[in-house]
Amino acid sequence: MDERLRRLAERYRAGNGDRRPVKERVAALYRTYVAKREGALIDAAAAAATVHSLFAADPASAAAVDPRLEEAFRLAFPNVDPESLRGLDPDALAPYLPALKGKYFEVLVRDRLNEGQWVGDIRLAPGQRAVLADSATQPGWDLQILNEDGSVAELLQLKATNSLSYVKAALERYPDIQVLTTDEVLVAGGDLQGVLGSGFSDAELEQAVDRGIEALFGDASDSVLGEVLPALPFVLIALREGRCVLMGRKTLAVACQDGLTGAARSGVAIGAGALAANLVSPGFGMATAALVRMGIHRHDRLSRASGLIQVRLEQLKRLRARPAAP
Repeated sequence: MDERLRRLAERYRAGNGDRRPVKERVAALYRTYVAKREGALIDAAAAAATVHSLFAADPASAAAVDPRLEEAFRLAFPNVDPESLRGLDPDALAPYLPALKGKYFEVLVRDRLNEGQWVGDIRLAPGQRAVLADSATQPGWDLQILNEDGSVAELLQLKATNSLSYVKAALERYPDIQVLTTDEVLVAGGDLQGVLGSGFSDAELEQAVDRGIEALFGDASDSVLGEVLPALPFVLIALREGRCVLMGRKTLAVACQDGLTGAARSGVAIGAGALAANLVSPGFGMATAALVRMGIHRHDRLSRASGLIQVRLEQLKRLRARPAAP
């Protein structure tokens, strides 16, 4: 019995056939541990990035472009290709903002009236419809209200501004056409004749246009990144397992099995992060996704180590149970 234990001890000291010095074997073991640890950290970061892309990204940039803003741009700048402005910095886009805000205001007023809602003190009668001018340089009026038979019921100038002098100038030029404007001018103008409030704020319109500019003209790479991030953990797993197959470290079948296992673990982490983001905050969800992914990795490592120890103990038990040699 003692002789068998002695041989077993010698075999472990010899490294199961590995004749490298102990220092090299320990260094190799450390490199393996670091590589696996780095892989787990990358998976955790990817899971957090996925939660960020789903919950913490700027909703203005992630959302689809407001179709009314797109229409407003076409109406205000019929000869400008929106793609020619994509990726420009804010300073380069600044000259387009005033006209875009004004036309966006017109589109909003038209749609709200045609939906049967009140815009300030104006509401369409049954059978009437609101129509914008065909040209951005239409003199005098910006919106006309047509009766059911096509006759003109009313003409309106629409001014999205906070400048009272600008509205007064429009009234002086076209005194017979009322001005429907934003609320800041209505407050500043008091009881100025010929000026109607719209219920829209000039400041809110500016904010809406500023937010929409990024969606309209933002760098295309941003939208591509937004589409890639949710799948990032699974892409990384596929690349890692594919590299192992190409280097001969794994067979294709083993790599596929390990890839599916890794994808399932990342999916659990992302699900936990998404739940935390909904219940608490996006930042807490990102942290949860990363911690759950690292926790799963640690649990797997401990489970494998425990299983290996159990196997070795069973081997020792069987060895001890053998009858001693005569």
